[in-house]
Amino acid sequence: MASDGNGSRGFHQQRHNSGEEEVLLLQADADAESLASDTPSTLIPETLVSTKWITLLLVGILALFFETGNAMRAAALIASYEDIICHSRAEIRATPVMQCSKNHEVERELALILGVSQFLECLPILLLSGFYGSMADKYGRRPILQLGYLGMILSSTWVTGVAWLAPAVPLRLVWLSPIFTVVGGGPGVPISILMTSAADVVLPSQRVTVYSYIHGTALVAVMLGSLLSSLMMTSLGNLSPLLTGLALMCLALALGFFLPSQRNTTKSFTTASDSDFYLKPSDDSDASSPVQAQGGRNFSVRALSQSFQNLWRIKGVIPLLIAGFVSMLGQQVQILVLQYVPNRFDVSIAKANMFNILISGVNLLILFALLPLAGLLISRRLGYTTFVKDLVLAHASNLLFLTGALVLSMAPVLPIAFIGFIIFGAGIGLSSLLRSIFVELFPPERAAYATTVISAVKSVGGSFSGPMYSSAFALSLGLEGFLQGLPFLVSAASFAIVELVLITVRFTYK
Repeated sequence: MASDGNGSRGFHQQRHNSGEEEVLLLQADADAESLASDTPSTLIPETLVSTKWITLLLVGILALFFETGNAMRAAALIASYEDIICHSRAEIRATPVMQCSKNHEVERELALILGVSQFLECLPILLLSGFYGSMADKYGRRPILQLGYLGMILSSTWVTGVAWLAPAVPLRLVWLSPIFTVVGGGPGVPISILMTSAADVVLPSQRVTVYSYIHGTALVAVMLGSLLSSLMMTSLGNLSPLLTGLALMCLALALGFFLPSQRNTTKSFTTASDSDFYLKPSDDSDASSPVQAQGGRNFSVRALSQSFQNLWRIKGVIPLLIAGFVSMLGQQVQILVLQYVPNRFDVSIAKANMFNILISGVNLLILFALLPLAGLLISRRLGYTTFVKDLVLAHASNLLFLTGALVLSMAPVLPIAFIGFIIFGAGIGLSSLLRSIFVELFPPERAAYATTVISAVKSVGGSFSGPMYSSAFALSLGLEGFLQGLPFLVSAASFAIVELVLITVRFTYK
């Protein structure tokens, strides 16, 4: 991952896919800082040192509570939508919901609602995250964090209210929920501010570790929320996890008032679509200059045009931007987990939700154990440069995505699909690796600019994935054999394109 009217981790996935999730996109600042300068940064003031552990603890608690609440609501909302659509059709009103869910008309309507919801939810993120980032620099982190939480809670409350009243009111009214995320800028802003708040109280050398800590907390939250949601749906129905998840989100809002409020005087707050994307990367300007710190206030058509002209001059930039866009399209097929698995393998949404736990578990293992170990071995044993190492790992991650998507598209039984999800989840490092390769093409002082550009492109790719996969799923309902896995075939085709781009980059820089 209205905040929960979309398709996040299978309906909550886009927030951590970052994965995403956005979380992968939001780790951009950490990478940028480690690459942007070799000079020591300003020492952390003593007042921040005294609140360091309180801040880090609260950041972890806030991320855990809020993201767990979001994850708890995901499967329950889809099950509620499906139930509502079933009972809104008079000709199938007396049919059991499990059988009704196999009705193609019902599944197409559900796919449409989820796909459009995800697309609409991305608009505030793309349009307003830079503005709220600038406000966080000017007025402090805590007020903007609270606004972000408030907007998402209002959006979630609207979705819950529509689901409660439907079919007395049209279910498509959930499409209005992103209006509420104009308050706070959508789901990307709060998690970005949490990361920035943590980065404010640690040394630059510790920031990558802090970002990994928050990323890991978010993935654990998805696992915990998905597990609790499945258990509650099985025993208590759909309403219980919806309300419990909303309560956890409100608790995070209340606890946010205890977060120490400070402003970072050394670095401007940035998100996946912040204003660095629009600024000219002139050779004689500092990456953290006051011009960039002004955020959206200095946006101009001329600066945007000059920015793209500079991108065209750098060898390999455009192919990698295409790869970033297409790879995000391929990864976002996971938004269909809670629709595809029940429809293809005839299981309940509560049971299908367990696959989200599997995916998150594999993501944790890869990101925090196997991928760093593989990178270390490649660097030490083979003596590869960072660029070549990242390119090799990107090839491997992309092939895992491609193989996993093909297995899932053709899986005739659930155990094979289980293997497919493990393989697919093992490719999670691709997003970060593509970003690292892209940043390597720029001089060190332009790392922040490069990171923001590719993150923004990926964010745009994520926004198009909802309508694309909802259409593919709707088409697959009338097909037979392996064509029933059409959404995953589309995903596999996306990763095939990425592989061609990576091969081109490999030979270009050989």
